[in-house]
Amino acid sequence: MDFRILRRMGHFLAVAEEGHFGRAAARLGVSQPPLTAQIQALEAELGVRLLERTRKGARPTREGEALLPILRRLAEEAKQVESLARELRAGRHAPMAMACVTSALFDYLPPLVRGLRAAAPDSALAVREMDTADAVEALRRGEVDFALARLDRDRPPLRVMPLGSDALVAALPEGHALLAEAGPLPLAALAGEALVLLPRSISPAYFDRQVSACREAGFEPVAMREVGSAMAQLAFVAAGLGVALVSSGMAVLQPPGVAFRALAGPVGSVGVALVWNGERETEAARAAIAVARGAFPAAGDAA
Repeated sequence: MDFRILRRMGHFLAVAEEGHFGRAAARLGVSQPPLTAQIQALEAELGVRLLERTRKGARPTREGEALLPILRRLAEEAKQVESLARELRAGRHAPMAMACVTSALFDYLPPLVRGLRAAAPDSALAVREMDTADAVEALRRGEVDFALARLDRDRPPLRVMPLGSDALVAALPEGHALLAEAGPLPLAALAGEALVLLPRSISPAYFDRQVSACREAGFEPVAMREVGSAMAQLAFVAAGLGVALVSSGMAVLQPPGVAFRALAGPVGSVGVALVWNGERETEAARAAIAVARGAFPAAGDAA
């Protein structure tokens, strides 16, 4: 597959997301006739009709809807390829690939990346947002050199270096009755509340810690539904569809419609760790280990 078809996929996604050829063309910075031609070429390449015009604009066909998730993933991976290629053209070398869980994007990723940039300014760095389970598999397959993930111990061949402790906080919809109480919130106050949870498959240790904390507080958590990401948790809470226990690192986002409350105790969680494959330890992984020991006091203690 060449980059032309990937570019055409991006054009299709723009129309599907905007629901209008004109708005999609403006977003892409192209005129409408070439955009239409690119999508027609993509339809010919794939052998299916992807879009249908309506009185209000355009919408994906049934075949287009079925292909949307795959095309979004391919388009995102194409952006990563182009980004890495730009860095390589700029003279960077020894590319490093890392995975990062959503909850580490704001407090752990920046100092690690700054340290890596300072230590190896000519190295290209590709960062992929993944949940812990996907990061573990990517490390096993050698697709990334290291990861910021939520693991509490070594899982051979994976090595784990804790970077700091973490605590759970309650994420509540604005106006929730529990927000009227002052001070840290007892975890038992959430008994009977519908919890919006991440599936255990995403991060078993993180999930198990939440469930065990609820049991220690004297109740069995009631899961209203499971969602695929920490950002989705906050969106569901903002919509009033439940409450959530989230990493304290997520509270820095302060999304509209969500209020965060510290839990009495506090209630410890599985912290973020630097993880790498001990059987295929790369130069990039060794660089990340060295930087982490200097950037995070807990990592230095673990050394």
